[in-house]
Amino acid sequence: MTCSAVGRAYTARMSSATQSAVPETAPSENAPPAPSSVNYDSTPICEVTIDDTDYRFDTGKQGTAVSISTRLNGSWDWTFRGEARWDGSALRTKSFERKVLLPLSAAFKQALAELES
Repeated sequence: MTCSAVGRAYTARMSSATQSAVPETAPSENAPPAPSSVNYDSTPICEVTIDDTDYRFDTGKQGTAVSISTRLNGSWDWTFRGEARWDGSALRTKSFERKVLLPLSAAFKQALAELES
């Protein structure tokens, strides 16, 4: 792809109304990652409900990670929240707090045991 604006600056002034409507913010480290290519029509590895939130585990990047999606209990639409690594005993990710990650790890471990038996 080539740039057709060679030799001239590509900076246009924005009106203050546009600037106030869309505040400029830096990306947060804890912000959810960009949407992945999770196929929600396929069967998940497992689903678990903690408090009022449903969690869904799917295979992640080429099968080397676990994709975790959430939705409010009773709703239809899943939201991708991040990928985690399974180290054989616990899920590892920065996308969730430890208090949520511990029960998710236990549910995932149980699901793996059921798949292997």
